[in-house]
Amino acid sequence: MVLWPSQRFYIENRTHRDVCLKSRQTGFSTGVLAVNSHALFTRPYQRHVIVTHDLETSEYLFQSVQRFHRNLPEEIRPITDWRSGHRMRFPKLDSYVYVDSANSDTLGIGHTISHAHLSEMAKWPSSRVEGLFADISQTVPQDGWITVESTPKGRVGGFYRLYEAARRGDINYKAFFFPWWWDVTCIRPAKNIQFTKEEQLFVSYVKQKDNSDLSPEQIAFRREKIAELGDLFYQEYPENDIECWLSSDVNVFDGLAIRRYLQQIQEGRRESQHLTIWKDVIGGEKYVMGVDVAAGTAKGDWSVASVIRCRTLEYVACIRARMPPDFFAEEVLRLANRFNNAEIGVERTGHGFTVLRVMLENNYPNLYYHQDYDVIMGKMASEPGWKTSVKTKPLMVDKMGISLRSGDLVSWSENLAEEASKYIYDGQKAMAGPGAFDDELDAVMIALQLRENAPIIEPNRHKVMHYAR
Repeated sequence: MVLWPSQRFYIENRTHRDVCLKSRQTGFSTGVLAVNSHALFTRPYQRHVIVTHDLETSEYLFQSVQRFHRNLPEEIRPITDWRSGHRMRFPKLDSYVYVDSANSDTLGIGHTISHAHLSEMAKWPSSRVEGLFADISQTVPQDGWITVESTPKGRVGGFYRLYEAARRGDINYKAFFFPWWWDVTCIRPAKNIQFTKEEQLFVSYVKQKDNSDLSPEQIAFRREKIAELGDLFYQEYPENDIECWLSSDVNVFDGLAIRRYLQQIQEGRRESQHLTIWKDVIGGEKYVMGVDVAAGTAKGDWSVASVIRCRTLEYVACIRARMPPDFFAEEVLRLANRFNNAEIGVERTGHGFTVLRVMLENNYPNLYYHQDYDVIMGKMASEPGWKTSVKTKPLMVDKMGISLRSGDLVSWSENLAEEASKYIYDGQKAMAGPGAFDDELDAVMIALQLRENAPIIEPNRHKVMHYAR
């Protein structure tokens, strides 16, 4: 068997616990079958289970195993004493392989398994995926092998949660991602093709992220499939492991908009472990800073301060750290002073009050104050900090959505794009999805609200203006 790039890479880098996100029709499943079948045909006491999303695919994969066996040289081909539509047994090796569909009413795992190949898990029945995966995975010993592989299908379900947990390092599974250009068949004729600006950005993105040089034939394939599938192209033929989940109807922000931001990400200049600068301060310019504060625990939420240049709506600097709130407050003060005494909006909740106290003790001159009507006093009252409430939260989310769709917000932050891609509706509430963070997103949304009402001096007219909403 001549291995394709994705097959070879996986076989050479696999571990005992893997979850693989892939493009469709890459031959990846066949590669997993091949390496597992090698063990099945050559080692004793093998117990292999293959589970797919439907009966047709189960039969196809089982036929592949039979084809591998049938084409082995006779002198090394293990003898089978029986086979059916779902099973083969090799008596001299005391080994067998069993194939079934996740939809099957008769699927049951009650014995030790050496190799479990779980194919297209994202398409398994939602009512069964969690229980079935638990049943199978707990029968595989530590020296056994589990390979879970699938194309994406929305930001919901067992496969999404498993892949994201592996990607974050929360579980002892290795995450693999195989984009469509790893498939050698994804090409089309490309005579005299001229790349669009978007395609040029995409080619640069692939070079930066994957060190791959895309050919005109690959871009021609991409054009054809986008014309056929529309937005579903990015699910069926994923280009990164963030936007491929965006077809879910629970996502808050527009997937196409986030896709544009992912193509223009830049690392920025890391001035410390916590501080990233994308653009230096410009004298005389006005800046705003949104601040979201967490407890500072090692595995908890992040404390984030995001700086936006008011005139151009450029996201120019960010502190993102897990540190005690009082230490974080000192970092915020230094960054705000650096950016022309930027107006600071600290979210008035929990540990945010510690940061506000430090700001007030240092007499910071440009702190945002929330104004609200005091019923008891019968007048407007001002309190330091930004207040996120049932009234202001929809405004924050809507403004962020508008800024992303229009492209008005200029951002090079990969983490911001990722957090925006994982922001979902849970009922009527907008929030970070399972296992995701929204701290940088909150900080940027606060900064955008401050910028809405930030007065500026119009240089040509010499009078105070306000930024358009």
